[in-house]
Amino acid sequence: MTDSNTPEIPQPPAPSERSENADDRQVIQPYVDPEVLAEDARAAERRKHRRRMSHEHIRRIKRKKRIRMVLIVIGALLLTIAALAAWLGLSALKAKNEVEAAIQAASRIQSQVQAGDTDKAQASIEAFSQHIDATYAQTKQPVWKLATLVPYYGSDVKAARDMVHILEDVSNNALPKLAKAAQALDFNSIGIKDGTIQLGDMASVAQDLAAANGVVADASVDMGKIGGTHIPQITEAVQQGRSKFKELASLTDAASRLADVLPKMFDLDASDGGGSGSGPRTYLVLAQNNAELRATGGIPTAWATLTVDAGKISMSTFGDPPRNGLFSQDEAASVLTAEERNLFSTKMATDYPDINFTPDFPRVADIASQIWHRAGHDDVDGVISVDPVFLQRLLKVAGPVTLSDGTVMSGDNAEQRILNQIYIDTDTQAEQTDFFTMAASEIFTHVLKNVDGKNQQLVQTIQKSVSDGHLYVWSAHEDEQRRISGTTIAGELQSKPAHSVTGVYFNDATMGKMDWYLKREVTSTYDKTYPSGAKQYTVHIKLTNTADAAEVNAAPDLLRGYDHNGNPRTGEIETVLCVYAPDEGRIVDWTQDFDQFAVHDGLTVGVKTVTLRPGESFETTVHVLASPAANENEMILRQTPLVD
Repeated sequence: MTDSNTPEIPQPPAPSERSENADDRQVIQPYVDPEVLAEDARAAERRKHRRRMSHEHIRRIKRKKRIRMVLIVIGALLLTIAALAAWLGLSALKAKNEVEAAIQAASRIQSQVQAGDTDKAQASIEAFSQHIDATYAQTKQPVWKLATLVPYYGSDVKAARDMVHILEDVSNNALPKLAKAAQALDFNSIGIKDGTIQLGDMASVAQDLAAANGVVADASVDMGKIGGTHIPQITEAVQQGRSKFKELASLTDAASRLADVLPKMFDLDASDGGGSGSGPRTYLVLAQNNAELRATGGIPTAWATLTVDAGKISMSTFGDPPRNGLFSQDEAASVLTAEERNLFSTKMATDYPDINFTPDFPRVADIASQIWHRAGHDDVDGVISVDPVFLQRLLKVAGPVTLSDGTVMSGDNAEQRILNQIYIDTDTQAEQTDFFTMAASEIFTHVLKNVDGKNQQLVQTIQKSVSDGHLYVWSAHEDEQRRISGTTIAGELQSKPAHSVTGVYFNDATMGKMDWYLKREVTSTYDKTYPSGAKQYTVHIKLTNTADAAEVNAAPDLLRGYDHNGNPRTGEIETVLCVYAPDEGRIVDWTQDFDQFAVHDGLTVGVKTVTLRPGESFETTVHVLASPAANENEMILRQTPLVD
């Protein structure tokens, strides 16, 4: 009996039913449940489908998962960046306002110092420090450091941080010393009173000024090293910072040098405790005549000596140069270098009007002092160069003077009277020379007696005349000359590769006094920087003969000069142009061919003689290359001083 619920199981055939013949034997198939077969088929299909996904679909699924994750991360980062950007933006705005306020304060310092207003200068220094401290507090926040890692714009953030760090260093380590020096000095007392030079307590602040100058000089260099920027506001701020620091560095450098040198040069150095310097100083004074151009100004027509004894000034009368001190042709060969003989001939040592063919004033001063000594005079402590431009500026301070011949000289007419009118009114060279020497002597005497209480005006006049080459100084004392070296007042030829100088100098070949009519325009612009780091500049030179032919031809022959055959000229001006390339640089190309190229003290020189009839002009464009070590956009253009 079987249970009705029990499935019936098929039974195999009985043994008796099996065939004895193998070929007749039946294959017995195992029983498989159809449900199982169906499930197996479905599983196989799923496996087949899964295999297809592993190559295609599964990859897409995984990619979508990754993209979703990346989007989530990016979203989070964007939110974080937005928050940081808002934080940075607010901080940057505060920093910007503080920097602008600091720059305004810094701009006031120089003018207040020059005006002798020490109280206001002190307040400006303190304001600068406060604003810079506030700026530094902003830029040292972590968000600024993080922002430097941002591609492209991170360099701008880094540049801003670097600039603020430099300003902070100056604020902490330089300005306090400058403030101390400003408080110690009474700038209103610096000048001339009763014919005596007064320097206040300048020697006592020399150490503080030197320390401050060291910090500012380093800061100026570091400003020049700030990396590239992209944001216009940052670029403008960096450029403004560089410009201001260049001005400040120039101010502190000059102040440091002057505080160290002037008390000694004017016999006012009380460092030995004696209340005065080491003894009286005597300087040879060369009065240059710009009507006949030479590289440093004009021919040195009149010579005198200036003696300073504990600040008290005494001056000899200007006179003719000592011809008995000039070198012979044979001596000149050994006195001058081969380069000088090639460029300027031996006349630079054998003829006094030509000793300043060279634009290197220390060399001019050295030759002049030798000539003075060879003429039987005592050795001098230095050489000072002045010209009628400087004399006219002094008269603006001291007021007009009536010369012994009745001529009234003022701050408006001295140049024209000395450099032009005298050559129209007189026929002989002796009369012209006498007038020049008389005018120079009497103007100096008048100025020394009439500048009391005008110290600020006097100092500003001297500053301006130094800056544009109408006043040069050379010291025969090596330690003092080293301190002067590198400044504008030294009038040196040689430049340093990092501070490139292009020189454009003029020497007259007319052999007359026609350069009053020569208008000169010289400009320079930055062009580009090569991959090597070398900087190219464009120098444009234009010369114009402004003389009226009828007017000058009616004047004495000595005004017009003489040609190379000794015949009087008819109004033309002949000028030798010398273009000096920067140190470790060269002249690249030019629009007007040079007559020759030469080397002078390691500098490449292009030389061209230009002859202009009345109304004619000459123009040339010269491209010069400065050293890779040169600071970008800081090429200095130095040229023969112009008449106001």
